[in-house]
Amino acid sequence: MKKIVSLSLIVGALCTMFASESPEELATKKCGECHLMGAITKEKLDNMKAPPYWAIAKKARERYENEEDKISYIIDYALHPSEDKMLFPVDTKQKFGVMPSLEGKVTAEEIRKISTYILEKKF
Repeated sequence: MKKIVSLSLIVGALCTMFASESPEELATKKCGECHLMGAITKEKLDNMKAPPYWAIAKKARERYENEEDKISYIIDYALHPSEDKMLFPVDTKQKFGVMPSLEGKVTAEEIRKISTYILEKKF
């Protein structure tokens, strides 16, 4: 009986450890430090390092009709950013610069989940 209970606890702990995060949790964890995720506070506004996530979603919606094209753009830009790929005007580019690549810090599948999440949010 003790073995069954112990095994159940181990399996439960492993499931919890490897449970996938919700898109919102993933977005906040992977993008929130720079892109103003979650509740907007004065401190966050004062320390903003990049355009807020809703502005990125808005620019992707304006540029691309097809949902998959929007998601592909965000994935590509996050992993391989460059000035020529930026969708923002010159003043935004000057304020924030080109973001650093997230290659090795986030997977394409994680960015896909985050992209789908931010594109579905209504502002």
